[in-house]
Amino acid sequence: MAHEQMAFARKASGLVRGLSLVDAFGVGFMNQGLTVSMWVMISMGLSVYTGGNLIIATLLSALLCGVGFSLVWGILGGSMPRSGGEYIYNSRILSPIIGIAESFGNAFVWIMWIFVLAPWTVDPGLVMMFQFLGLEKAAQFCTTPWALFMFSSIVSLIAMLFLVFGMKVFATAQKIVMGLGTLGGVVILLLFTFTSHDAFVAAWNSVATQYGSLNYDAFLVAAKTAMESAGTALPITWNWLDTLGVMVAGSWLFAYSYCITFIAGEVKRPDKAIILGNLFAILVPAFFMVWLAIVLYRTVGFQFLSATAWVDYNGLEGYTVPWSTHYVGLAAMLTKSPILLVMMAGSFILFNIWYVALSYLAFPRILFAWGMDRMGPKWFSDIDYRFATPVKNHILCFVLGEIGIAIYAFHQNPMNGLSITAMEVVSVFGVTAIAALIFPYVKKVAHIWESSPYKTWKIFGIPVVTIGAVFNLIYLVILFVFYVFMPGFETYTAWTVLFYAIIWGLGVVWYFYWKARNKRNGLDSNLTYGELPPD
Repeated sequence: MAHEQMAFARKASGLVRGLSLVDAFGVGFMNQGLTVSMWVMISMGLSVYTGGNLIIATLLSALLCGVGFSLVWGILGGSMPRSGGEYIYNSRILSPIIGIAESFGNAFVWIMWIFVLAPWTVDPGLVMMFQFLGLEKAAQFCTTPWALFMFSSIVSLIAMLFLVFGMKVFATAQKIVMGLGTLGGVVILLLFTFTSHDAFVAAWNSVATQYGSLNYDAFLVAAKTAMESAGTALPITWNWLDTLGVMVAGSWLFAYSYCITFIAGEVKRPDKAIILGNLFAILVPAFFMVWLAIVLYRTVGFQFLSATAWVDYNGLEGYTVPWSTHYVGLAAMLTKSPILLVMMAGSFILFNIWYVALSYLAFPRILFAWGMDRMGPKWFSDIDYRFATPVKNHILCFVLGEIGIAIYAFHQNPMNGLSITAMEVVSVFGVTAIAALIFPYVKKVAHIWESSPYKTWKIFGIPVVTIGAVFNLIYLVILFVFYVFMPGFETYTAWTVLFYAIIWGLGVVWYFYWKARNKRNGLDSNLTYGELPPD
């Protein structure tokens, strides 16, 4: 007991296990950001890999992630049910240095998501809503730097408040936001489902006439010409190369349910809730994405959809409709109902807001886990006893997020959304997959594996967690290869590698600083990493 008290900052975490399987699923599902991530998969994916097949890309992603991510994150989280995410697993299985360095990088990633996604709530979120409603001046105001900063800051503050007042408040708010956001997404799907191709063409042409824009046929010709001038082909049908490439952008729909593991110490039945929550949080978005892809191909057309994705990302001379050609904008062509238009744009906004809220869930718990292991100032592990949350860490997260939002609003986006994804593919997902691969075979964590509820899960004598890690790594290799060679993103790739090398380096320095400080205080950090922190 004396050694345990020396090793960890607290005798008990102070966190409360009050979240259900539904709550855990909600965290994973909302971090997939349904409406937003479908936009990313279509507009960012098809704008580069124009011959991608969304249906096949979705099914292949669902298979690899459904097996790989569910097993890797579910088994690691259920075997080491402590809040803090992959830091807990990597520091115990691989090494404390890798655990801190990787987690240091991921902590920065969660801050980056705040200053990328809070502004996205405003532009394109609020912007598209005002454009749909014909409020062009309001839409233009939202794009000004001060408006972008002000509204993004409000979003960030609201997101923090969802977490500061405890997990009961968070869980209740999450159910409401999830229900309303999903309902708006279903409205979009139903509009496409009950609209024929001819009816869509007629609706497009009607809106084009209203705004003096290109009709359906003229748009397709103009887009094809512009794409060819930019060195991009508009294929007639799909191909395998582009389909695999689309999976890079599609990863937003399938790879981010891992967020559940940041609350592993606050889930009632982590052995079941984490693995099942991950699985359902992958399969449900896959269902919606397949549905959307089928109706878009039938209603909009394969070539036209790829053309609109490219135009959404690059623009097109002659297209003068106030809103862009993303799939939500295409759905807006089909209705004039203000209620439906608000619900559709509102779905995009709500999922974005909750993306930001989940950064306030993950980042503070990363710092909390460091604090428990005495790898940071003691206040990292402070818990407000009224709300059972690390309030001080939330405030730090808000301050750092505000700095990022200011940079975004006044000096343009310093990080591209997909470049952040690439950082996570290698550093977070890749490193953790390797930890899962060797988990059953590492002697220093044999006592953890022996107490794991999954130690008997084997196929032909191979631990299921190892098999899941193989599926996971196959998926991650596909993402990494196609991201590195993604046309037009070479600058982001180079910047990402350099930036992440610096962040990892800072993490290594952080580790050795706190290890040396602990040693001066008579504390042996090796004792910390030989056990799990207190529950």
